[in-house]
Amino acid sequence: MEFLLRTKPSSVAPPSRDKVISVYRGILRQARAFFDDNTSEFIQSYAKSKFRGGRYDRNHERSHKRLRNARTTMHLLERANKHRFVDVVSVLEFGYGRKGPRRVQMINATAGLGKREEIFGNLEQVSKYRPAFYAIAKNYLGESKLQVSPLILRSKQPLNVAKMQDRHWSDIRHKIKPPVDKATMAVLEERARTGVVDLTSSVASEEDKIALEWWTKLWVKMPPKRQIIRYYRALLEQVTMMEVETLEVPNTGKYVKSMARRNTVDAMGREKPDFVPKKSYVFTKSLLSGKRGLGMASIIDLAGLDISKN
Repeated sequence: MEFLLRTKPSSVAPPSRDKVISVYRGILRQARAFFDDNTSEFIQSYAKSKFRGGRYDRNHERSHKRLRNARTTMHLLERANKHRFVDVVSVLEFGYGRKGPRRVQMINATAGLGKREEIFGNLEQVSKYRPAFYAIAKNYLGESKLQVSPLILRSKQPLNVAKMQDRHWSDIRHKIKPPVDKATMAVLEERARTGVVDLTSSVASEEDKIALEWWTKLWVKMPPKRQIIRYYRALLEQVTMMEVETLEVPNTGKYVKSMARRNTVDAMGREKPDFVPKKSYVFTKSLLSGKRGLGMASIIDLAGLDISKN
């Protein structure tokens, strides 16, 4: 069994340690200089985990590929710190789960997915056992795109049907973008409205605030307010907020004409309730999304004015 543990000898020499360390240090340095704190922390933590995970990789071709990707990321951060619009928005998309590894993490956390949970089943099973994932996909793609092709269901082999259905839902999972919570949406809207990124809001003591302000002025490359407004408004075009509401709906399984008495109690002999709780998922877009200025109706909504009394 020793031949199974042997690795294929590679004709490519491994990348030198100095090159790898210089690239990853450049990523950390550029990430610390980025003005968005959430994105900066995520890029630093993810770069450190990738560096630790690839130290003992014996596949030299894969190591060179990782190094090329890391160098591309470093150059992207360099251009973003020079306040190039396209690159800044691209980095913000990585930080808030519009693409990249954080998008996968947010989808798995929101929909309750795991690496070993790849079997979804048909449409009814997905809407029943994964209601959050089904609601996100329905809001993003529409209900018509979620329907499985009837040609798949005609196969006489149940295993083929299951595999094709799993592939269908796997493709949908790679297309959708996860929503954000209310707190994250409030932060993005505040920055898109005022153009101010306050990095000291989470610090309690005054000494730490003064030290962080000094460090921010020294190292963080903060763009002007008008550019910050443009960046976050472009990001808000892709961001949706999801809220979960619990509603009381009638219990349709309690009364059936054929066996009314039998269905009024459960297996333990207890009376079934007339109403059962059901979760409802509400998706909303920000009024500040887009490159154009706000209309009068949006300004009234944001200010909370009630013009019906006048």
